Amino acid sequence: MNVECIPAQLRFLEGGGEMGQMIRAHDWSATPLGPPADWPQSLRTSVRLMLNTGHPIFIIWGLDGLCFYNDAFRPSLGHELHPSSLGRPAREVWAEVWDSIGWQIDQVMRGDGATWNENRLIPMTRNGVREDVYWTYSYGPIDDDRASRGVGGILVICHETTAQMLLAAQLKTSQERLQLALSGGRGIGIWDWDVQADRVVVDERFARLYSVDRAKAAVGSSIAEFFTAMHSDDADRVQRSIAEAMKTGRLFSEEYRLVSAQGKETWVLAEGRCELSADGVPIRFPGVSFDITERKLTELRLQDLNADLERRVIERTLERGRTWQISRELLGVINLQGYFEASNPAWQTILGWSETEMASKVFFDLVHPDDVPKTRAAWIAATERGIPVLRFENRYVCKDDSHRWLSWVAIPEGDKVYCSARDVTEEKEGAEALQAAESALRQAQKMEAVGQLTGGLAHDFNNLLGAIGGSLEVVERNVATGKLERIDRYLAMARASVKRAAALTHRLLAFSRLQTLDPKPVNMNRLVADMEDLIRRTMGPAVHVEVVGASGLWPTLVDPGQLENALLNLCINGRDAMPDGGRLTIETANQWFDDRLAKERDLDPGQYVSLCVTDTGVGMPAHVAAKAFDPFFTTKPMGSGTGLGLSMTYGFARQSGGQARIYSEVGQGTTLCIYLPKHNEDVVENIQRQSLCGGQTGDGEVILVIDDEPIIRTLVVELLQDAGYLALEAPDGPSGLRVLQNAGRIDLLITDVGLPGGMNGRQVADAARLMRPELKVLFITGYAENAVVGNGHVEKWMSVVTKPFDLDMLEHKIKEMLVT
Repeated sequence: MNVECIPAQLRFLEGGGEMGQMIRAHDWSATPLGPPADWPQSLRTSVRLMLNTGHPIFIIWGLDGLCFYNDAFRPSLGHELHPSSLGRPAREVWAEVWDSIGWQIDQVMRGDGATWNENRLIPMTRNGVREDVYWTYSYGPIDDDRASRGVGGILVICHETTAQMLLAAQLKTSQERLQLALSGGRGIGIWDWDVQADRVVVDERFARLYSVDRAKAAVGSSIAEFFTAMHSDDADRVQRSIAEAMKTGRLFSEEYRLVSAQGKETWVLAEGRCELSADGVPIRFPGVSFDITERKLTELRLQDLNADLERRVIERTLERGRTWQISRELLGVINLQGYFEASNPAWQTILGWSETEMASKVFFDLVHPDDVPKTRAAWIAATERGIPVLRFENRYVCKDDSHRWLSWVAIPEGDKVYCSARDVTEEKEGAEALQAAESALRQAQKMEAVGQLTGGLAHDFNNLLGAIGGSLEVVERNVATGKLERIDRYLAMARASVKRAAALTHRLLAFSRLQTLDPKPVNMNRLVADMEDLIRRTMGPAVHVEVVGASGLWPTLVDPGQLENALLNLCINGRDAMPDGGRLTIETANQWFDDRLAKERDLDPGQYVSLCVTDTGVGMPAHVAAKAFDPFFTTKPMGSGTGLGLSMTYGFARQSGGQARIYSEVGQGTTLCIYLPKHNEDVVENIQRQSLCGGQTGDGEVILVIDDEPIIRTLVVELLQDAGYLALEAPDGPSGLRVLQNAGRIDLLITDVGLPGGMNGRQVADAARLMRPELKVLFITGYAENAVVGNGHVEKWMSVVTKPFDLDMLEHKIKEMLVT
């Protein structure tokens, strides 16, 4: 509100941001306070102060305790109390905490003086969450001569301190935990190193252990003084690690020994991290040390015990000469130069090398070249660091140039390494043979599936070709003899067989995910509703059909015709599983799969729309459900189905970016679900379809037909000419492009996808679009690689008709594309 719009007597309401506007717009005449022009001067002054300060302020006025507050106080209320608190009685606004604050408000209103509270806990609900809130606040009286006790209201000046209190509590807990850790017998102390000044400040425990004067260490001492107590064998390594930490800023963590003046050794674990400036200069290096002597001594004792045990076993074996001679284990003693000082006869028995030959070679000469690097690393660990080698495997070269796998145990002792090796070649070969057998089994299973597929395909196509060929042969005989009265019947039989063959190939392509799709945004609820009558008629009177459509169902991008076929297939399978009748439920739903749920369904995480069909039939055992999506797998009697219905549904769902799943229990029924990805665009209904139905004919539109099959090209051209179109034709892509370059008007391009001449149909369409950007393209194909038509999808002003096609359907599609 501009200053010019506010009357002079209301200038005290100027400013205040959002709350200023709300106070000015509030209907105060409906409250006991009345219009702002009649407010007491003390209230006017307080409101003006409240609106024009950045400090959180709340005002409670009058016997009713009407509430005012400014923008700075507003965030403390949450959506439960803002903006509803303005002008309401304080007892209603603060009902949740009235027991905590009400007595203070009464005290001030009685004239008994102001109140002060510092960091007081007042639990309250904000933004739907009950939380502990801390406040520092004062309740101060606002004088008013007209009030019975001289106090007209209360000025609440407050500050929320929740964040500070929580931080202080966390800091206190952290300090208590640190002190507990340091005093628990394991902690040594803490240090803080000012790198630039080379001054290290430590606590008393740290100074005592490092033999540094405690008073001097408390004010700071050079880092060099703390290395005087460090074991000489560890000092260089620790200094290198410190230098690396100061260079990179990474965690410093080292174990080392401290030696007291009396010669006592203490093992220490020190950890810290160096703070670097913006240009990488080390500034400060704090850290903490722990006494790990007990753990380290335990580790060393255990290591010595294990090594001693292995050594004793080998020594005992060496002492028992007869065992040494007859053992199948390869036993030996190697000096630090890598020569065998002793080796038992098993070396010659297994590898072919005599004891003399073994002693004449550095043992690395007998190691397979590919295994030398890892063998050298194990040797260094044993001889230089005293680490026993247990179950180490490498290959040794035999005297006949073959090689065998050995599994080693090697124990260092003084200037010798006592070793024992076991030949594990047969175990390795057995594991490889098992892996090869498993691979062969998987390949055999694949070939069995391929055989089942091709056998079922040959069986069904032989039946269809027999029906087609037989019908055409009867027609040919009747035409030759002049018997024309029954030709229509046999032609209809041939056409029906062709349609069955087309449906079979479409199902195979769907299973292989190579069918060409024409996806559109689809509302699945509407698609189910449109098919409901057909489904009820197909199910028959013994099956009760129930449709449960989710409200607010997301759209999905899918080929609606293929989805209709899939739904009908699922319903027919459900019906066949209920020979005595039952209930069939069709249900849609929105699904949101996280990483775990998506992994269970072999999907990417995200949003999906589900279409589920549930029957109350006989159900499937687990081994049948596992094969239900396999092609030509069916539990129905011979002649009752091809076994491609569910495999087609599965292939269609996968090609559409979704999944199909079966949930079944014997005797309890089956649920088959299709999951399809959510589409983020709204569904737009095709309002022109009905207007395209009927006997419309062409009006001289020019259509180019490209197909390398002369019979199909002739049929399409004659169809177009009979329908009133001007038809041009070409047998391949290059000649078709020449027609496109030279012809004047072309309204539609009809092209096969698989074309000779070096260009497929999609490449021809793309080149045509460069010359004629708005040219409409209709692909006709019986098989199309996904990449040819864009991963199974077509673009704007493109459509697809699959072979074999019905000529009436093709004509309708042409009319539809020319009109839209």
